[in-house]
Amino acid sequence: MVDMPSMCEGEVKIRRGKRTDFPALMALLAGSPEEASKGQMRHWRRLASDPGLDFYVAEQQGTIQGIVLVCYIRDLRCPGWQAILDVVVPAADDYGIARALLAFAKARARQRGCQRLLVCEIESKDNGRAVPLVSAGFRPIGEVLSCEVA
Repeated sequence: MVDMPSMCEGEVKIRRGKRTDFPALMALLAGSPEEASKGQMRHWRRLASDPGLDFYVAEQQGTIQGIVLVCYIRDLRCPGWQAILDVVVPAADDYGIARALLAFAKARARQRGCQRLLVCEIESKDNGRAVPLVSAGFRPIGEVLSCEVA
């Protein structure tokens, strides 16, 4: 678990997402708690247990304040792994948490031997919560954003 300072009261910890986080994550993504289908729950359990993914949550005083999901794939053109940022969602547009999750994702990608972290969707569709990707070091390369991590 990683501790990070927060502007809010209480310490923020970044930890691996767990299967039991599903209801809180649904509330964060949807903006309000909603009933999940069995299919959604199965999908979440697969994501949480997939070794090819880094799924982490930022937690403060027992409440999930943000999530980040990074996928790792192999590419025929380059040796090693390629990291793709799938989602970063801070609660209530908390850009401090978003920046911390992005920094954490970059560090994890470096640990896995990746040279860069790619983002395939430039515009965030996560409840309209824009993540400050350009200020976090990402640059447009064609239709994707890329950020050096090595």
